[in-house]
Amino acid sequence: MNLKDFINENIFKKLNILEFKWDNYGIYCPGATGLYLKHSGFHKIGKLLLNDGIFNGVEVIPKWWMNEVTKLQLETPSAYKKDRLFPKIGIEYYVFISRDGFIFRDGAIGQYIIVNKDKDILITIMSTEENMKNVTEIFRNII
Repeated sequence: MNLKDFINENIFKKLNILEFKWDNYGIYCPGATGLYLKHSGFHKIGKLLLNDGIFNGVEVIPKWWMNEVTKLQLETPSAYKKDRLFPKIGIEYYVFISRDGFIFRDGAIGQYIIVNKDKDILITIMSTEENMKNVTEIFRNII
């Protein structure tokens, strides 16, 4: 089964994400790139991360897997830039871990899902800014 079809059946439909595009390379969906969502769908993915796989009271993804997805798997000292608001301390299966309990996922040109479970923070950003640092700097005095 193509990954795009699997995700649509098991996650997107449960989140009521009806409009999306996910590029294939030949007959395969690469998974890590080429997904296009509206901001509302993107925000729903963030809610899954914030709420341990629960959306509108329904477990879409098992909590044990969400805990695994957001657990530090590999430190990334070469990617750490201390001047960034969200420096990449390490990576989990899907998201990056940063300081002060923040986890995030960034896209190619300014898309962000930023989560802090302890502070109940979810920020989703859809932009076309190529300099990713510019995107997060607007939050420096807020977070």
